[in-house]
Amino acid sequence: MAKFSENDQEEFEVYPPPGTSAEEFAQAYTSLSHALKPADTKLRSRTSESHDDVILRLALGAANSKGVMFRKSDTAQETKIQAWLSIVDEKSKIFLIQNSPDRFKRLSLENLRDIAKLSLNFDNTHNLINILAQSFGIVLIVEPGFSAMKMDGCTFKLPQGTPVIGISVRYNRYDNFWFTLMHELAHICLHYEQLDAPILDDLDEDSESDIEVEANIVAKDSLVPRQHWRLIWSARDDKKQFLALCEKAEVHPVLAAGMLRHQARNYSLYPEYHHAMDIRKTFGIIDD
Repeated sequence: MAKFSENDQEEFEVYPPPGTSAEEFAQAYTSLSHALKPADTKLRSRTSESHDDVILRLALGAANSKGVMFRKSDTAQETKIQAWLSIVDEKSKIFLIQNSPDRFKRLSLENLRDIAKLSLNFDNTHNLINILAQSFGIVLIVEPGFSAMKMDGCTFKLPQGTPVIGISVRYNRYDNFWFTLMHELAHICLHYEQLDAPILDDLDEDSESDIEVEANIVAKDSLVPRQHWRLIWSARDDKKQFLALCEKAEVHPVLAAGMLRHQARNYSLYPEYHHAMDIRKTFGIIDD
């Protein structure tokens, strides 16, 4: 994949569109200034860019991002989520300029299962951005969330119809990354027509909305076909049988173990699989 240089990024500045009022921009700037501390902007600053410069750039970007709206009543949590969404939106547009992803057609349940099987090999995660772009016409942006931000992922479509997935790597775990990815892909498969406005997902919340319940079911079934999951669940306390069933189901034990921990609410199950891969490092996220 070609690299987008810092100079190129500086030339790709986002300005408020003609329909954006000075009041709207000022509200975005004020909300961001209150919610984001220097530690929040440090990893996102460019050469010679101060904290205030980053806030200004994020406010400019937010003004041009579909679905991003700052209100006087927004909490710091809501503002961080909106700022993160603005960054994902901007980076997805940069990705389209930099690359030539395949044209998005549709995404089937069979496609989801094929993508899920890529998780069987850790190395595939390194190439996932290219695979999704060139084989399916989907843009994946892995963008770390701000401190204490309660958000796992999002999905929306750009004006030309290209679906975008943002993943915050809220939890630096292989199982969490893949479930979040499959959840967002399920939205694209099932709810593409509804993606003019972003769908934002906090997977720690047990949402009762129809689209979230549907996406959770399809994500789980894509990772572990239902008939195999029943057997894996029954064998959860027998590691030898558990591993044999995972192999038969074509699911990585790390993912199955994570799903077991979540469903059983027993986070001591299979601790050896808890931190199997440093996802943040895989996607070039450098923590201080």
